[in-house]
Amino acid sequence: MSAPVPSKTTVLVVGGGPAGSYAASVLARRNIDVTVLEAAKFPRYHIGESLLASTNYFLEYIGVREKVLSHGFVRKPGGAFKLRKDFPAAYTNFVDHNTGNHALNVNRSEYDDLLFRHAGSQGAHIFDEHRVTSLVFSEKDPNRPVAANWESKAHGTSGTIAFDYIIDAAGRQGLLSTKYHKDRKMTQSLKNSAVWAYWKGAKRYGEGTERYGAPMIEALHDNTGWCWYIPINDDTISIGFTMHEEFVKPKKEGKTLEQFYLDQFQFLTDVNTLKGNATMAPNKDGQASPVYMASDYSYASDDVGRLNYRIAGDSAAFIDPFFSSGVHLAFVGALSAALSIISVIDGAADEATAAEFHEAELKTAYTRFFVIVAAGYKQMRGGVKANVLNDVDEKSFDRAFNIIRPVIQGTGDIGVDSNAQGDLKLNEQEVRGTMDFVFRLFSHPPKGAVENHDHPDDGLHGNVADLDRDARARLASLSKTIPHLMGYDGVKHILDDARETIRLQVKGDTATKLAPIVPV
Repeated sequence: MSAPVPSKTTVLVVGGGPAGSYAASVLARRNIDVTVLEAAKFPRYHIGESLLASTNYFLEYIGVREKVLSHGFVRKPGGAFKLRKDFPAAYTNFVDHNTGNHALNVNRSEYDDLLFRHAGSQGAHIFDEHRVTSLVFSEKDPNRPVAANWESKAHGTSGTIAFDYIIDAAGRQGLLSTKYHKDRKMTQSLKNSAVWAYWKGAKRYGEGTERYGAPMIEALHDNTGWCWYIPINDDTISIGFTMHEEFVKPKKEGKTLEQFYLDQFQFLTDVNTLKGNATMAPNKDGQASPVYMASDYSYASDDVGRLNYRIAGDSAAFIDPFFSSGVHLAFVGALSAALSIISVIDGAADEATAAEFHEAELKTAYTRFFVIVAAGYKQMRGGVKANVLNDVDEKSFDRAFNIIRPVIQGTGDIGVDSNAQGDLKLNEQEVRGTMDFVFRLFSHPPKGAVENHDHPDDGLHGNVADLDRDARARLASLSKTIPHLMGYDGVKHILDDARETIRLQVKGDTATKLAPIVPV
């Protein structure tokens, strides 16, 4: 019989997904008493199967990289993006300078369970099937949470756990932002829905080449969304469509879910060639229909950390999965949340300073991805008439994808440059170049760009004009946060030490695996 939930812990983590498990591992490895309460029974089904190159470095920091790499997940050497039907697919190569820089395509039920169990092996007290139902706040300060009420219907138990600090990593349903702060704001231009299924007998993209195992992204020819094509480790291909909900409504009217899903393949070319005569696999979540559908809304919370609480992962923000940023951003926020709490416990920073630093770290990473995702959508929704990511005389997006590489591979957030050498100054220059490039896309169009597009500003939130508005608003909001990154030496030194530990050091470009990294 497992040990009961303690009545007191130093740090309570709500949620055992990638953000919660990662934060718990970081804290436990610092010998801090940490308890994780997860509502679901692990392993559990979850979408979001494609990861970024940065995740290997994060995994090494908590000592789980080898365990994950040996599990048998699909090696992801890069990603292909066909954003215009008259252009070749652009490709972002993760492994051109270091073959150990690859990412993974994963069965998330297995991947998340590995991280959850690893947190337990590092010393965290982990409990699945234990849902936090409410928080208790201090009588002296009604904004400070001090305890959580929980219940486990599976075990017929309930109780209250007191804590000094709390990390809300409860996922999309949230806790602090949704139940108490009520400050989660939807991004109207990316208020999307996703519909997907798994296929058996389909080819992988890049067969017979160094690109084998890479996901394929293809824009729908009617400019309403895009398709993902991801090989995962149970010999299936995850094929899904993401579209703004206002495009979904007329497309779905009068059709079954399966009919609606299958209809979208008429707007593809490359994915159809790969899919061939494959057949749909049974539903992995035990449902009758092989097709899944879910809201895929992008959103962000304003308050992601003050006093003794931090919010991370999907509890804090969610961006459309176009560049597979979900787990990466979960790790960024989890590391920042954990280390900012450690800085207070160690006396390196005061409570307010540490919380502000976490806010700046998380919002900076989120905004970088948000504006690049918005740029991708601006290109796709404009169709063949739009030259957003290219100059008018360019017939590919290769130059643009080279510029935005530090962000879309995730390495810009951990100080790894494009040559995989851990050159921090070069990394900063590359990230700055990425953001300068993207900023110009939303301040004025590239030279020779065509302003017309297939979906004029007719009131649809899924159009190009709304993308411009939301991207500009996000950039303006970030400008208020950026100053907090400077001057908080106590937190910054701890975070910099972590990044130095995470950062890859290789000897030339012939390295075939990640170099050993000394644990914290």
